[in-house]
Amino acid sequence: MQKIQAANLSLGSRAYQELKRIILEGQVGPGEKLNEGELARALGISRTPIREAMNRLEKEGLVEIFPQRGAFVIQFSARDVEELFLIRENLEGLAASLAAERITPANLAKLESCVEGFQEPFGEKDIQRYSREDLKFHQTIVLLSEARRLIQLVSTLHDHIRMFRLTSRGLPDRMKMSLADHRRIIESLRRKDSAEAERRMREHLRRVRDGVMENLQHFFKGGDPPPSGIQEGKEWRRSVTSWSRTRQKSFTSEL
Repeated sequence: MQKIQAANLSLGSRAYQELKRIILEGQVGPGEKLNEGELARALGISRTPIREAMNRLEKEGLVEIFPQRGAFVIQFSARDVEELFLIRENLEGLAASLAAERITPANLAKLESCVEGFQEPFGEKDIQRYSREDLKFHQTIVLLSEARRLIQLVSTLHDHIRMFRLTSRGLPDRMKMSLADHRRIIESLRRKDSAEAERRMREHLRRVRDGVMENLQHFFKGGDPPPSGIQEGKEWRRSVTSWSRTRQKSFTSEL
């Protein structure tokens, strides 16, 4: 965490950006308490902009604030994850349908660049790059919808999904399947077939959801949710540490 320097943005906005970054990057884990005093000292500012930032993050669903207890990073149950993927399927399916009506050769080239260069066998660097390019691919299609409110909704949804630090097992097969899905989506967009583009996007996201839910069952040992945030995340951190030591090296983040 870096101290906040003077800038055109207000201290509250700068604090919001920094707190959101450390949450999404996993520097503060699900269920962990956000200590106002420690954050203020680390950022070199007073507690007031920290509170402003926390209130903003609470409205976005990334933080929970409990009276007399403080603010905690949000954590999700398996049911929450399934619900978010259902919403994602519907929103990004609509985005793909709208994008098909507006797609240009330059847009197609940008999407194709996200799936080029991946050949078996997939190495660790390929896996890391794939994760970045996968996010770029989906963000590009959503932006091509040119639907402002839809873009805002999906942006918030992606933040929530990043919170899970979800993993995908079974690589390279799963990555290979996902890339094939991406190519089918591109071909639907190339033909400007809105109905097919939506169908292909929905099919792809259902496969991603199924893989994620399979992994969550493994993580939560039968689907039990992680401990409550008011326990300050101690049990959660222990379970994550134990699980991370035994997970396969072929795991990768998947959005």
